[in-house]
Amino acid sequence: MSSEKYVYSFGGGQADGNESMKNLLGGKGANLAEMAGHPSLLLPVPAGFTITTEVCTYYYKHDKTYPGILEYEVGQAMQKIENIMGRKFGDKKNPLLLSVRSGARRSMPGMMDTVLNLGLNDETILGLIENTGNERFAYDAYRRLVMMYADVVMEKAAGIEPKNGKSIRRILEEKMEEVKTKNGYENDTDLTAEDLKQLVRVFKKTGRKNAWQAFSGKT
Repeated sequence: MSSEKYVYSFGGGQADGNESMKNLLGGKGANLAEMAGHPSLLLPVPAGFTITTEVCTYYYKHDKTYPGILEYEVGQAMQKIENIMGRKFGDKKNPLLLSVRSGARRSMPGMMDTVLNLGLNDETILGLIENTGNERFAYDAYRRLVMMYADVVMEKAAGIEPKNGKSIRRILEEKMEEVKTKNGYENDTDLTAEDLKQLVRVFKKTGRKNAWQAFSGKT
């Protein structure tokens, strides 16, 4: 088992790292650790963890594979988040949602993508609705997740070239505009919970039709 530490946690008034560790944690990860763990700050930063830049180095040095211990460390870090936040990833009644954000040792404006609301699917969304009492909010969050996942993971990360020069994000945005035009809406905020629920189905179906992996969850 490797002695290298690949995952650094933060939250609950503690952090494994600090702002001096930008080469290892990236600028974003180091600053989050500093805000969450510095005794003179202790800002209310939501719990999370950073996968170190050494994982990227390892990945390219070892035929695009990951360190064997990485999955275990991520699992341990997830448990810490669940304990701090009082929620559980994948739980149908009290789901934990994650934001997945990329970072680098040096600032790279415009190159970093994000996936929000990871952990939502057709079952956990019912727990989110129950907890928030806001069905529209929940389905808008789900819609955003499907769009970001299709764009960042299914297309960009997989190196898939957009068909006819039109990206999956553009295709999905057009699907949403069709609904707005059909109903005479001017803004995205005019979309109802039922509109967004239908868009989630359309977005997932569109992704499969374009030969990307099926989005997790029921259709």
